[in-house]
Amino acid sequence: MATGKASKASAEEIKKAEEDFLNSGTDTMEGFEDINSSTMAIPFIRILQDLSPQVKKKDPGYVEGAEVGDWYNTVTKDLYDSPLKVIVLKFERVYIEWRPDRGGFVSYHTPENAERIAIDKTFGKWKTVEGNDLQETYVYFLLLADDISSGVVILSCTSTAIKTSKEWNRLMTTHVMDNGERAMPYYIVWDLYSEYRTKDQYSWYGFTPKFNAIVTKEQYLALKPERKALPDRRVDYAQLEGSVHTEETIEEDTAF
Repeated sequence: MATGKASKASAEEIKKAEEDFLNSGTDTMEGFEDINSSTMAIPFIRILQDLSPQVKKKDPGYVEGAEVGDWYNTVTKDLYDSPLKVIVLKFERVYIEWRPDRGGFVSYHTPENAERIAIDKTFGKWKTVEGNDLQETYVYFLLLADDISSGVVILSCTSTAIKTSKEWNRLMTTHVMDNGERAMPYYIVWDLYSEYRTKDQYSWYGFTPKFNAIVTKEQYLALKPERKALPDRRVDYAQLEGSVHTEETIEEDTAF
């Protein structure tokens, strides 16, 4: 039986091994061909509220350092300070179908389909024949202006936040650049401010959009392929199931 200690690698051998690691010309993406924009969930961003699990230290969903009013990424678990700088790539209006009392995600529908399947169209309380709720939702596909390489994120707005969304939509479609031409919505960088609000016995954090700047050339070149890939993006609205934010508890829904 051999005894004794194994000889140590020389400094030169260690350095060469470190240089070779993750730099092999033989490595390929074989086996990952189906990972693309259509098979990756897009993260949602939301404003953390008093009832959000991320701010409760004893909750399994707690995120260290998270505070009420922070912006939060549902996939990466990243936190962002206010204001959050974003570029809007696309806007959609959909109706999300929930089981009664937000009892679980069912599906989502175009406004036309929601109109067809709704049997009760009481203002803000549309219902299906199964008794499910149809919740009008404004959806923004965004890039983080300071971190475009992180990819597309989604901001969804319901309830009274739709009023803010309508005002934002008007601003983004009527902005005129210094050359006198109207800016495309995706030419604009916006600051999204997280702001404390109250109404009657309710309090919450909503958002306010404010114009920041016109995109730089680098940002424009980076957003073009992201916009092109949007039709293949899969939106996982079931991510919204984890929300504790409801109209019954808080008057405004900014990202749930």
